[in-house]
Amino acid sequence: MSVFEYLDVRVSAALASVFAEPAHLHPRLSAQYAERAVDPDRAEVTVHGIFSAGPGQDDLRGQARGGQMSGTTKLGSTAAEFWIARAQVDALTTMPAKGDMITLTSRAGSPIYAISGVHHTDMGDLNLILVREDDVS
Repeated sequence: MSVFEYLDVRVSAALASVFAEPAHLHPRLSAQYAERAVDPDRAEVTVHGIFSAGPGQDDLRGQARGGQMSGTTKLGSTAAEFWIARAQVDALTTMPAKGDMITLTSRAGSPIYAISGVHHTDMGDLNLILVREDDVS
């Protein structure tokens, strides 16, 4: 193990010990034109990671001719992510996938999110990009 890998393990453990929270991962099947259903081949698990959400802003790009466009349209949003350290990722029996559901069990109301993207880092961590779900079947 290189010095950098050693330091990454130590820093990840320190961050997780302070900021990590439990979340329940519900694997789901996704199919076009069908409601997401429970994936019977992957078990539900509890994972520990760091949730973050903050304001996001995107520019809506369009076509403009000459001076017809006097300003830029902005779209306000919230960016939500759930980071899982390599040690936790290595302990998982199945990997999270796009469309899976994650419930933040330690927060008031246990908010529910769908995973819209799974990003693997060079160090073996996972960063799950989340979107809020209003209705759960």
